[in-house]
Amino acid sequence: MPGIDKLPIEEALEDSPQTRSLLGVFEEDAAAISRYINQLYKAMHRIYDAQNELSAATHLTSKLLKEYEKQRFPLGGDDEVMNSTLQQFAKVIDELSSCHAVLSTQLADAMMFPITQFKERNLKEILTLKEVFQISSNDHDAAITRYSRLSKKRENEKVKYEATEDVYTSRKKQHQTTMHYFCALNTLQYKKKIAMLEPLLGYMQAQINFFKMGSENLSEQLEEFLTNIGTSVQE
Repeated sequence: MPGIDKLPIEEALEDSPQTRSLLGVFEEDAAAISRYINQLYKAMHRIYDAQNELSAATHLTSKLLKEYEKQRFPLGGDDEVMNSTLQQFAKVIDELSSCHAVLSTQLADAMMFPITQFKERNLKEILTLKEVFQISSNDHDAAITRYSRLSKKRENEKVKYEATEDVYTSRKKQHQTTMHYFCALNTLQYKKKIAMLEPLLGYMQAQINFFKMGSENLSEQLEEFLTNIGTSVQE
């Protein structure tokens, strides 16, 4: 419904058909948000897992290159040039490994943390309050039904009093539950855009920082070294 951005809290007590209809729209929207955020969360978690794996693999590569000089190849002989070259590669890759480790940390803090918080707090709160709201509504309907079935002539005052008290208690509980549920649904509408934009901003900023760190580590001297190695490999 365009133009409607929140449930009217002041109408929670009335429980009118119009309010119920509007509530249904907000519940549908909340369900759609939940499905989409869960998909986005899985995609971002794949990015995070892949980055952690890349960081670990890069570190392992650097470690293996450093250990080359300890290897004994029956036909390899002592190749000081090869060993020196690989040690230089190990140094560079070790620096890149540090950059990848920083990127992993930044993705955890700036991308995964905010979307996880929204998923675990706001979305779970909606599900919990929806269940509580449904239970309280059913209890109230049952209390009304029991009260309406009382015979004005046959039932004693104690039974009537208990039925009336039951209606009052269930109605009060339903009102409180509805207020909390409406507030949570309104909060979800306010936070849903932030919940999507904040982790995306975190992801992009982390990538920008990573590329900056890489650029700073790739000096002209290193570029010359890589060019020489590339030339010798092609010869």
